[in-house]
Amino acid sequence: MISPWLLERVACPVCLEPAGCAECRAESAGHQACRLDYRRRAACPCGGPDKVRLSHEDGGLRCRCCGSLYPIDPVRGYADLVPREDLGAVTQYADHEFHERLGVTDAPPVLSARVKADMMRRMLDPRPGEAVLDLGCGAGKLALFAARDGVRAAGIDVAPFFLPRAAREVDLVLGDLRRLPFRKAAFPCAFSLDVLEHLDEDGVRDVLVEARRTLPSSGRLFVYTHAMESSRLARFQRGVNRLARRLGEAGLIDHEREALRKSDHRNAIRSHEHFERLCAEAGLRVAERRYYNVVLKAVIEDLMLRLYEGARRRAPAGHAHGAGDGVPAAALPPAPKPGRAALAVAVALTWLMKLDVVLFGGIRTGPFFGLLRPGRGA
Repeated sequence: MISPWLLERVACPVCLEPAGCAECRAESAGHQACRLDYRRRAACPCGGPDKVRLSHEDGGLRCRCCGSLYPIDPVRGYADLVPREDLGAVTQYADHEFHERLGVTDAPPVLSARVKADMMRRMLDPRPGEAVLDLGCGAGKLALFAARDGVRAAGIDVAPFFLPRAAREVDLVLGDLRRLPFRKAAFPCAFSLDVLEHLDEDGVRDVLVEARRTLPSSGRLFVYTHAMESSRLARFQRGVNRLARRLGEAGLIDHEREALRKSDHRNAIRSHEHFERLCAEAGLRVAERRYYNVVLKAVIEDLMLRLYEGARRRAPAGHAHGAGDGVPAAALPPAPKPGRAALAVAVALTWLMKLDVVLFGGIRTGPFFGLLRPGRGA
């Protein structure tokens, strides 16, 4: 949806107000100054200048600095605030067919997705009356999960493939995380799950700077991503993955979804110390971190569930629309939700998989949950 509350907080993604502290105030006027000096000014230790407000005009939102008109689509339920300037490579998650093949539904998250979502809720601790921003919300599934218990949720993603319920119930913006289209300190908290690994180092730094700018000094940011490290426990997961590949070669399981999700990973975060340096450069510090050594997840979700799904696919079934049917992704009906029995089993397995965090969350490895706060860290 596009609420008046959201419209009060959106701004031009690429234009900064000339006012700022002694370090980041504009030395010259006009949009050219915004383009040439954006990164330095946005990363100022003071939190950077505010972004230029947008005014309503011709069914859209106009920036008085660059002159861009950003359309509002009330039917589809989002505002299009994608920068009109090239910011570099865009993830393949922006592709229609890619989203169709992922088959996302608005059922509650389960298995590892629920482990991540619950860690977000625990570490971020959004309170009733607060607004939370989902950075890289995808179809909007986790934004819907966050919008409960009096919490208001908004989501931003570069691709407009939002679930119908997300378009009705949460504020949605089409945009690039490297140039967030929001006013300064617009959200008390934000989260990003499985996003940073799709960016190069400059992109990770830009997203952290932009996220910090949208937070107040008391704000907090939750991330789930990974550094290029592994623990001894990761050898077990690699063994499971090798077995799964062999089963895939035998036609018993399908690796397509997992391969799709990871196919454009850039993996720019070399270590946890490297991530802390990137955070410090962006004006953030790591306040809390838990590692995600996947042992039960590897057996349950990466192996057993795929074997079960493979068996179901091999069973005779009616025809369903697929990527090759010539049907546009936007016109396809949403994937069916799991039945009650399947959901109950998935919930039980989810609780079992949470032991990966309870038992092994203190053992340093690559995947991690992090709570970041404004302030210069190590």
